[in-house]
Order: sequence, then structure tokens, then C-alpha cells
Amino acid sequence: MLAGLANRSRLLRLKIVAVIDLGPGTDSPARQHALNIGISLISSHVTDLSSLERLDLIVLTAEMPEIVTQVRDALPGDLPIMGPNSHDVIHGLIRLVDINRSLRSDSRRLKETRLRLNQFIETAPLAIYVKDVDLRYRKMNKHALNMLGIREELALGKRDRALFPEGGARWLQKIEQETLRTRQTLHGSGVLPIQGQEMHVHVTLFPLIENGLIEGLYGLVEDTTELYESERKLHRVDEQLSETQKYLREVLENSRDIIFLTDPEGNLLSFNSGAETVLGYSRDEVVGTPAHRLCATPGAFGHLFAEALRDGHAMSYESEFRTKDLENVIVNISLTLIDGPDGKPLELVCICRDITTRLRLKQDLIRSERLAAVGQMASGVAHEINNPLAVIDTIAGLVEEMLADEGKVLPSETRGILTRAMDRLHHQVRRVTTITHSMLGFVRTPEAGMVKMNVGELLDECLNLLGTEIRRSRTEVRRIFALDLPSFVSDPMLLEQVFVNLIKNAVDAVAEAPGRKGVIEILTTLDDNHIRISIEDNGVGIPKADQEKIFNLFHTTKPAGKGTGLGLSIVHDILHRLGGNVRVASEPGHWTRFVVEIPLVPPETPLPDPSVSI
Repeated sequence: MLAGLANRSRLLRLKIVAVIDLGPGTDSPARQHALNIGISLISSHVTDLSSLERLDLIVLTAEMPEIVTQVRDALPGDLPIMGPNSHDVIHGLIRLVDINRSLRSDSRRLKETRLRLNQFIETAPLAIYVKDVDLRYRKMNKHALNMLGIREELALGKRDRALFPEGGARWLQKIEQETLRTRQTLHGSGVLPIQGQEMHVHVTLFPLIENGLIEGLYGLVEDTTELYESERKLHRVDEQLSETQKYLREVLENSRDIIFLTDPEGNLLSFNSGAETVLGYSRDEVVGTPAHRLCATPGAFGHLFAEALRDGHAMSYESEFRTKDLENVIVNISLTLIDGPDGKPLELVCICRDITTRLRLKQDLIRSERLAAVGQMASGVAHEINNPLAVIDTIAGLVEEMLADEGKVLPSETRGILTRAMDRLHHQVRRVTTITHSMLGFVRTPEAGMVKMNVGELLDECLNLLGTEIRRSRTEVRRIFALDLPSFVSDPMLLEQVFVNLIKNAVDAVAEAPGRKGVIEILTTLDDNHIRISIEDNGVGIPKADQEKIFNLFHTTKPAGKGTGLGLSIVHDILHRLGGNVRVASEPGHWTRFVVEIPLVPPETPLPDPSVSI
């Protein structure tokens, strides 16, 4: 009781001035508490109260009648005394003070809360309003009034149809009605026609309940127009990005270049259709396998791969890939490293362009340039040869005239030998003249002598020209000529040069293969619109490394001093001008076969020599 009264003394407007403890000892809790709160008189004798100047009330805590008597004797008789029976009143008074204190504290906090709430409502960047159960506006904050562009007195007491004409807020009214019905906080989004523009908003509605009754609702409206526009723009950007990615995927997938992705360990992750076309592998065959398996030299690709991982990019201008059919494809390679969000290597993009055809064209260009140079030289050589040929032909003519005039004096056998010799001399002069004219074809398009001819007869004439060499080499020539081959139009002089070159090469090939009987087989057939002539020998063959190069200018497989590298190049160019072609197949050490195809119908004009077109 002492503690309760002391703690509430200010609210009760009283002051405890003395404590009389009649019990034995001086260390009772009452005395200790009295000392702690600074009471002026602490005693165990009632008579000590007489020393006090003014007392308004005595409170007795023990039921001892003699104590009341002592107090009356020591103090004025009109001093009120509250005995033990009145303790409940004192405790009730203490509780009443506590309740009053709590009410005052709650009231203060309520006022502070209301003040803060009003400040929030007025300053919040949200449109806040209050409606009654009839959905009439009772309150609007400044932000809401500014958003609507009206004064508060024009909005209070009105419904939405007065502020949002033509039912522009029906969706909001439905949510408000649902909030009043369910007594739950609800959310919604929609469009409100505000000041002639559509405003996208998000609303939060919660019921206003007092004493268990619905009094109305609060509405918080957030302007989300900017967010909506940003989301629309983001959506458009996402769509454009998606379309760009789709377009890029289609470009990469349908590109004719070889494009694939690998992980940092070098295993294939993707393989486009261009890679499938060039290399012959399907996507399922290679995805998940090491990328270096595609290379003719895996070690070189591994070095390039390591460079890309180190520097972020690597290039190789001429590398070899190997197709599924074990054919080499020359490509230039570009490797680019792509890092992940954590900065670690994620994957490598490999773009390879097949430059096999380009290199072949480059080689053809070099070859054509060399042919052009040889053609210029051949032109001068041909002119120089033609002059002595003319002299030889003239002398042969004079000999024929002398044989005609004075040959009667010679023995008939000698006259016959000289006559045949002159015929052969004229024939060889014509042949050499034809060859020199062909050499002139390197620098100008010759006027081809296109006549109707028979291929069998032409081959026989070529074999007759080489008869001496064939007999000297003891080579057997097997003629397998089709009997039903039609005549065709071409240049016999140029074709004679072709076949003489090929047969001469065959004779040389069998001569270089001692220990076996040399055999040359010449086969003629009809194939569609072409006459096909196959010349096969059982000589030394052509090394595989040289089979693709033998038609190149100056390339020869013969020993030094025996071949110039011109013959097969001239054969190739002559057939090209006549609309034909030539192919070769060979088994090194066993045989070689050249196949010549000549069209039955020649081109309207002879095709140009590649060297001339440069």
C-alpha cells in the first residue's frame, strides 16, 4: 500500500510525510521503502507524530484499538483516521488512478496516431478517399483532388457517376461493393477516365468498421500509367528481341557456313545445317562429341581452341576439316569466347567458311596467268618455228619437182623411197604447223577447223604417227572400238594433238615399269550425247598426291629432262575449248586410265581458253 500510494502521490495530490512501524527491528520492508522514497519521519513511536506541524489523514494498517487511542491522544481530535476496514477503498482508489492514467495514455497515443494518419493522408503520393455505405465521397486528400482537377466541396456527398461520366468507374464500384459485402481488404486494377485521358490505376480497398458496424470504406488509388507504359514498352522490346533472336537463329541455322557451339571443354553443343551439308555429319551424330574430331589435324584445332579461351578470340585462315567421307575441306575458322554472368567461360562460337572452291579458283587463276605467260612465249616460238618449216616444205617441193623431171634416171626403188619420204616430210611439216598453231591459241582464239569426222579413224592415225615409238617399246595396243559410233563434228587437228599426248604418256608409263609386258587399251563408247574414249595403260601409275595436280601447268611426274608439264595442261585446255573434258584415275604402281569425253554436237563457237579470258 505504501508503494502504491507513493507511486501515485502526484495524481492523488497527497504527500506521505511519516511512517510509524510498531514492529520490532529497524530493517522491515516498510522502513526500507520509506528510506528509499525520502519520507521525512520514520519512527516506531506514535508520539513522534506530534512533532509534525500539519497532518490531514492517518491510515492504520493493523487492527489494534490501543493504537487508535494513542493517536487520538497525540494528535488533535478532529484528524480523520482510516482503519483496516477502509483498505479496499484505498486499493480501489489506486486502481482508479491506474485506469485513469492508462486512459490518458491511450487518448494521447490515439491523438498522435490520428495526427500522423491525417498527415499521411494529406501528404501521401496516393489518391486516398473515404466513402460511406452508399458509396458517396466523405473525404478526399489533396493528391486525389489534384488528380481529378476539382475542389473538395464539389466531390463530397457525390457518387462516381458525377466524377466519371459514361460509367468509366463501374469496375471500381463493383470492387467497392464487394469490399462492403465481404468486409475484406480487396485489390484491383483498371482504367479511369481522368481529365480527358485514360489513367491506369491500382486500388486497395478496406472496410471502415466501428463497433462492429460497417461505416464505409477507405480507398487508396495508385497511378500506374507510367508503369503500364513502361511494361508495354518492355513487352514490345521483348517481342522485338524474341523476333531478333528467332531471325538470328534462322540465319545461323540456314547459313551455308559451318557454325557450331562448344562448351569450354570443347564438346559440341550445336551443329547448324550448313555444317551438316559441308561435312556430311548429322546433328545427332556429333553433338556431345569433341569438336576436334572434325579436323584433319586435331592438334592444330586444340591450339586454336586454347588461344580462344585465353584471349577471347582466335582465327585461322586456312585449316582443314575432314568430312564424313574422309575428304578434306579447307576452311577459315573464327572462334569467339562467350562468358557467363559470373565472368567464367560459358561457350565458344565457331564460324567456319568453306574456301575450298575459292582456293581452287585461285589456283586456276594462277594457272591461267601462267598459261597466258607461256602463250606469249609460245607465240614467239611458233613464229620462229614456222619460218624454217616453210623453208623445209619448199625444199621438199623442189625435191618432188626434180623427182618428177629427172627421177627416171634413178632406180625405181630409190625413186619410190624418195617419193614416200617427201610425202611423210610434207605430212610432218603440216603436223608441226598444226602444233604451232595450237600454241598460238594461248594468246588468241584460233579458228577451229570443224569438220565431220570418225573417232576410230583419228585414233588409228595417231597410233600410226607413234608407230615407231610403240614398236621400240614393244608395247601391245588393244583397240576396242565400238562399231556403231556416229560421226561427229570437231577439230581433228586439235583432237589429234590430244590423243597423241595421251598415248605418248601411256607409252612412257609402261616403259618405266620393267619386268612386265606393256599393254595400252583404247576403248571407245557412246554415252548419251558424248563419245567417250578411254586410254588405259599398265604402267607405273600416278601417285595419289599428284592425281589432282597433273593438269596444272608445269606439273609433271616424269624425271627431270623428260617432261615439261605442258602436255596435259594443253590437253585440258583443248578439250575445254571443244566443249569436252578429261578425267584421270590411277592405281600407283599398277595402271592409269584417262577418259576423254567429246560432245556429238559441238558448241556454236569454241569456248575460250581460260588463259585468254584473264
